[in-house]
Amino acid sequence: MATKALETNFTLNQSEAMEILRAPRRTIKESDIFNDIKQSSANKIKHASSILDSRK
Repeated sequence: MATKALETNFTLNQSEAMEILRAPRRTIKESDIFNDIKQSSANKIKHASSILDSRK
């Protein structure tokens, strides 16, 4: 598996990928900063669309 971030390629082997997948989940603390983690898929799309529209 390979990912690309900031023009740098990172390659993971199977054991490294499985280690990431087995890592425990982290709880995100509630804050007043907007995030769409708990939003429905439809609301995520609506919000992303409004961001893209504002950039025109």
